[in-house]
Order: sequence, then structure tokens, then C-alpha cells
Amino acid sequence: MNIEMCVNTLDMPLPEDILKRKWAGDLDGAIRAIDMRLKGDLPQLLRARLECERERIRRLPTQYPWNRAQAIAKLQELVPGVPEEKFDELELAGFVDFIYVNGEKRYFVRFHRSLVKSGALRDYVKPQSNYANDWLDPMIAEARETGEVARRITLETGVCVDDEDFVPGKYLAHLPFPAETAQQSDIVLLEGDPDGINPPDAPARCAWWERELEENHEFTLRYSYTSRIRYADPMNSPAPASPLYPCEPAPCAEDLCESGAYIRFTPYLRALAQEITAGETTLLGKAHKIYQFVTTKITYTFMRDYFQFDNHGEYCAVNLKGDCGLQTLTFIVLCRIAGVPARWQSGLTVEPDYVGGHDWAQFYADGWGWLFADLSYGGSAYRAGNETRHAFYFGNLDPARMAANRRYQAEIEPKKQQLRVDPFDNQGGEMEREGAQLPYTMRQLGGRSSMIACERV
Repeated sequence: MNIEMCVNTLDMPLPEDILKRKWAGDLDGAIRAIDMRLKGDLPQLLRARLECERERIRRLPTQYPWNRAQAIAKLQELVPGVPEEKFDELELAGFVDFIYVNGEKRYFVRFHRSLVKSGALRDYVKPQSNYANDWLDPMIAEARETGEVARRITLETGVCVDDEDFVPGKYLAHLPFPAETAQQSDIVLLEGDPDGINPPDAPARCAWWERELEENHEFTLRYSYTSRIRYADPMNSPAPASPLYPCEPAPCAEDLCESGAYIRFTPYLRALAQEITAGETTLLGKAHKIYQFVTTKITYTFMRDYFQFDNHGEYCAVNLKGDCGLQTLTFIVLCRIAGVPARWQSGLTVEPDYVGGHDWAQFYADGWGWLFADLSYGGSAYRAGNETRHAFYFGNLDPARMAANRRYQAEIEPKKQQLRVDPFDNQGGEMEREGAQLPYTMRQLGGRSSMIACERV
């Protein structure tokens, strides 16, 4: 399988009979049909598309473990008192993700947590009486009051193969490592023995190891860095005399173009961008209208793996649901269509009791230079009725982040020979054994991340 070509064919349609079998739940039949086609003499791109689809179908049912009775039980376990009728109503409204497998409807593993997070069960979940956040709000207040907020953050991360999947052999392991970005500097490796670390400006910065293993082994890093945010209130203040982040490179053609299989200017997205930004003439005004659309019209939802989607930005804009990454991609695509330079950043969000993957965007505005937009944090603030926080995440981030990736669908170096667990973004790490595709069941590969310190600078 040509790995790069495989993923880049996902904007191509499938042969109709294979698509019918897939969505009818005849997954084995779809794979057999693919295998039969692959025996023939096919155009190179069509072969790559079918090889990619074969792997997608193999992975797909692992994310849909429950039948209807089990799904209702899981929902009622999380939120007691929800009747079956409400479950059915939410499914018809598009809030409950499902597929068919061999004639049986199967439900997405995190659908019930999405329902709670989205507010779709507000009649059954007691609303919070206080929307304050003891972790974020003080940092946001500090930024607003002083014009800047900075933290020195120490993280520990690790990745390993699940014990049941380990076989002795030669392994290649990657862990994301802090990149030098507008807001991130003074990066220091404190503990760990990687064979190499990519350059500070790598599009997907990693530390990596190539090791012969006889026993399972966790590859670990401990590092520290400074995250510094300069406060912007672009909708209520005049642009500064110089850009907030003067060392950031000027916008280039890459910040305005289509890219890979997923940053695509489809007819629907072109029409949507025009509708959203009608009457706006400035880059800032257009970006703000798009931010408002994404944060107020798109519901945050936990998603199946991105590898299972054909067009990330369009899926989010058509279904009006998505997680942080899909919302960020939608914002970036709409901005670029509207002529606003926009680009990707991702890595980790850092909280005292949780460190996990997160995605956000940068956009360019005259006078201000490059600013930030966090669509999912902004959307959650909007749903909570917290206008201060909603406004903050247009122009700013909180400093409790680790940025490792600056381009969507960037290659990691050294390149893997097998298909990545996440072919688009590197947040939890990757591993492969020479000559073997590791089982997809090792989602997140036993990866872990934890905060050791977050100190005021």
C-alpha cells in the first residue's frame, strides 16, 4: 500500500456497489468486493482508494460496539431516567451516531457522552449553577488585565504497544514534542533518550526511537516549555502599532489554498462562506462571522476516528456537529475560501486532572497579524452562557497548551512504513513493528500524558 497516496485518495468516490454494501452493513461483502477488484488491472489512484477503504472498513466496527438495548442501558447508566422514547427522538434528530453491521444497528462508543456534552439532555441533567472554571478563568482574567499571560509547563508523555499486541521485533516509535511557535518557546528536554527530535519548525514535530525490543517497553519523555499569550480584543480595540507576534512569518499561498484530501473548497462550502460573510469587507470581520457560525451553530460531538470521514470540513458543516478538530478544519476552510489566511495548530490541552489531544486555529487580520481561534472552547463557553470566555477564544488561547503540529495531514519523520493510527494529526504518538501493521485495537497505543508542573512566569 502506498501510504501517502492512500490517504490522499479519500476525496475520491468509491465504486457504487462497494459503497452500497458498506452502508448497508455488509462489511464482509464490501471487503470481498474490494479484494476482487484489486486482482484486476486498475488505475493507480483507484487502486490506492480501494486499499485505503479496505483498511477503513476493517477498523470501522471497533468503534460501534453496542446494539440498541446496550446503548440505551449505557445512556441510562450515565443519565438515569432517560426514556427509550427520548433516545429514539435524539437518534432521529442526528444526535446519536450508528452504523449497520450484518443487519444489526450498532451505536458509537461515546454517543452517550456526546449527548451530555452537547446539552441535548438538559431536561435530564441538572444544569451547573456556576459556570466558573477555576483553572481557565484566572488565566483569562490575567490576560485581560495585564495584556499577557505566561506559564512554564512541564509534561510527561509516553507511548507503548498494548501488552496483548506485543511481538518481539524492531520498533519505530514517535511522540509529539513541543514546536517553536508564536506562543511557545524555551523548550527543554528534561528526561528521555530519543534517537532524534525533529527541527523546531517541523510541521509535525516529534521525538522518535528505533529499537529492537524483546520485551514490551514504554517510550517516555519529560520536557518543559514556556507558553505565552499576548491578549487581543480585536472586536473592541483598534489594531496595535505592530503585530502581537512579530516573529511569525507573513501569510503565504499555503495559508489560502486547498490541501490534501480534507481542506477542500467544495461548492457547498463556497456557498456557505459567501452566505456567512456577506457584507463583510475586512479579514477580521469575515473571520469573526465564521467564528460565530462555528461556535453557535455547530454542536460539539465526540466523533469516530477521522480516518472514517471523506471530507472533514464539509461533514461538519453539513451535519452541524463535530469535535475540536472538525470544527477547526471547518473554520480554516471557510476562512480560506473567504480570503482570510488561516492555518492549523494542535497538540495537547493541559489541565491539572486531564491532558489530552486538542486542535485550534490561527488566522490573520490586518494590523493584528496572526491571532488564535479555539472553536470548541469558544463553543462550550457559548453554550454555557459565558460571553467573556466566548469572546476571549476569538483572538486568544489560554496558555495551558502544548503545540506540536502546525499543518494538518503533515508527515511525521522518520516516516512510518505502515498506515498511521491517526494519519492526519500526531497527538498521542505512533508505533509500528517492522514489516507488520499493528492491530487497530491499540487505539492511543497505551499512550499517556500528564502535567508535572504549571508555574507562573
